[in-house]
Amino acid sequence: MDYQIVIDDFIGDWWLGTDKQSVRQQLTELKDKHVDVKISSLGGSLDDALDIRQQFVDHGDVSAYLYGFVASAATVVAMGAKHIAMGKYALFLVHQCSNFVCESGQMNASELQALIDRMQKNKEENEKIDSVLAAMYAARCKKHSQAELLDLLKESRWLTAQEALEWGFVDEILDDDNDAPNMTNALAKKFNAAGFPAPGLAPQPDNASRLKHFLDSLKALFSDNKPAADDFHSPNSVTMNDKFTSLAGLLNVQAIAMTDGSAKLTAEQLQTVEDRLNELSSQASADAATIDNLKQHNAELLQQVKNLQKGPADVTATVDEADPDNRSLNSKQLYNTIKDLI
Repeated sequence: MDYQIVIDDFIGDWWLGTDKQSVRQQLTELKDKHVDVKISSLGGSLDDALDIRQQFVDHGDVSAYLYGFVASAATVVAMGAKHIAMGKYALFLVHQCSNFVCESGQMNASELQALIDRMQKNKEENEKIDSVLAAMYAARCKKHSQAELLDLLKESRWLTAQEALEWGFVDEILDDDNDAPNMTNALAKKFNAAGFPAPGLAPQPDNASRLKHFLDSLKALFSDNKPAADDFHSPNSVTMNDKFTSLAGLLNVQAIAMTDGSAKLTAEQLQTVEDRLNELSSQASADAATIDNLKQHNAELLQQVKNLQKGPADVTATVDEADPDNRSLNSKQLYNTIKDLI
């Protein structure tokens, strides 16, 4: 099928063309035309997703085709389409919103209360966003209320195409799914970095048997014997590294997220690092020039000292030691001398 727009990576990346500005440009070029959009993404920026959803609504004639793993912000984008079709082997995930929180260190009672107040405000703001998302999904899933959708968000579980259809998220299931998702190690890392549960599929190497393994795992996923809760976790782990404090400060984040020893930065963050490196390089060049000038001035002063050392010395007046006979008399001697004169 010929798709006019493809969203198959992090939503909100201008370099990938998945941010709201890039999609707006594409839709502008497709004004008054039918648009088919392919979506296969683990999500990304909610800000961009909400904006793109509205762009699809405003355009009017947009059909979305969901393949592979469609999660988080990607589901928000899809809600703006007039018609939504989902691949038979695709998986769909909606969940509560989340934001980065990192608090550590020793705190007294007042500091702990301030932290509790901040966390309470953060919780209330996230709950407000969850309420908006639930209302948006409920507008699509007319069979279910906002409260029911909010409960589904709290479950944070993957839905099969049939379940997504029953909920009302999609309008059609496509039998010919050429984009069945494969759980590779690289994709497992993305799941873990995004904080999503792996859908019961063990990471496999890239080889010819990958599709067979996926289909076998998928059959187990759809069967009555659901994987245990522990099976829904990726073997890879995300940690917050507190060593790179200078980099975290430059990027205005609390800490750097590390996945198996690797860190992923956005294009905007990389540009921030690049700008800072250029600034430091310019400062280093300026400092080098200053040092060269100081070295030259120091050399001139040293030469002046050498020239003074080679010149004749100034004449110094001789001071003779006082005559012992002319030493000052004490008070008794002075009295006796005057008395004799009298």
